Amino acid sequence: MAGQRAVQQRTARLPDHYFQAVGSGTGGIGVWEMSERFLRDGRFGSRLPKLHLAQNLPFGPMVHAWEKKSRELFAEDLRPELIGQISTRVLSTRYPAYSVKGGVFDAMQACGGSMYGVTNREVFESMELFSNLEGVDIVAAAGVAVGALRQSVEMGIVKKEETILLNITGGGELMLGREKKIYNVEPMFVSRKITDKEIEELVCMLLKKNS
Repeated sequence: MAGQRAVQQRTARLPDHYFQAVGSGTGGIGVWEMSERFLRDGRFGSRLPKLHLAQNLPFGPMVHAWEKKSRELFAEDLRPELIGQISTRVLSTRYPAYSVKGGVFDAMQACGGSMYGVTNREVFESMELFSNLEGVDIVAAAGVAVGALRQSVEMGIVKKEETILLNITGGGELMLGREKKIYNVEPMFVSRKITDKEIEELVCMLLKKNS
């Protein structure tokens, strides 16, 4: 919370640009909706931040549809075999909230901005760059977002004096593994018909096992 307050004190308004890697697209939609609320409040500026959303090529259905300003995604961009060629399975949603009313297409139209296709090579280069500059490792999905920011800077889309919000997820996983003891967690499947008594017995067993 302290960091959040510090950011608010420094900016006192919505950023000019917002960068995020997307799979379902709901993150970008959420930023659009919350930005609208901030504008109605009246204390955070008068312009929506431009959305800069990115996907990991060659799986980029939303990227290719937006490039053609199409509300509908193209079947050839949703082929399952494309998913096996990317480094970010978490971004491989084949049914994103793109075409629906109030979805990514409408968010991009309202906010402006760009969509970016980031290759695997660019992902890993961006992960290394971020680690070298900021001193913390990031996961591949965040590398996609950094790759999009790099592309936008190279194309002159964002300016040095503008305020940029970069969405970084999964920071410090490698650092945590080096500095702390970690444990492999085995998944446990529970029936939807489980009773309260069975839940209680399960919890007691887990607590005893990990004590």
